[in-house]
Amino acid sequence: MPMDQIIIKAMIKALKPALKDAKQAEQILERFWHDKMALVWDVEDVHTAANEREIALTDQEAVKVLQELHHRHNKQYGIKWEHLTAYIEEYAMGRKLTKAELNRFVQENTLSIDPKVRKRR
Repeated sequence: MPMDQIIIKAMIKALKPALKDAKQAEQILERFWHDKMALVWDVEDVHTAANEREIALTDQEAVKVLQELHHRHNKQYGIKWEHLTAYIEEYAMGRKLTKAELNRFVQENTLSIDPKVRKRR
């Protein structure tokens, strides 16, 4: 299964300032990913997992979760959703969602992201 087209487009967008020919780059990436697979976790996934636990994280904390899980994961078993939530809970990251934030998450699937930048623990 080739790399998801959305991911390829995101790669091109990120590289665009350095590319001379974005269309050619897209074709190269499509050929490269034709016989490979990569599962991509992003900060939105981390924020969703945190909000499910009634916690709001900063973007910095969400990136830290991704980095730590990538560093610690077992390639044989991969990373599961429960690993995200367990890490967030184990390291007491983030702050509790307000009732309004929790309502928006449950009713509208709207993520709450803590804008505060906290020092690393």
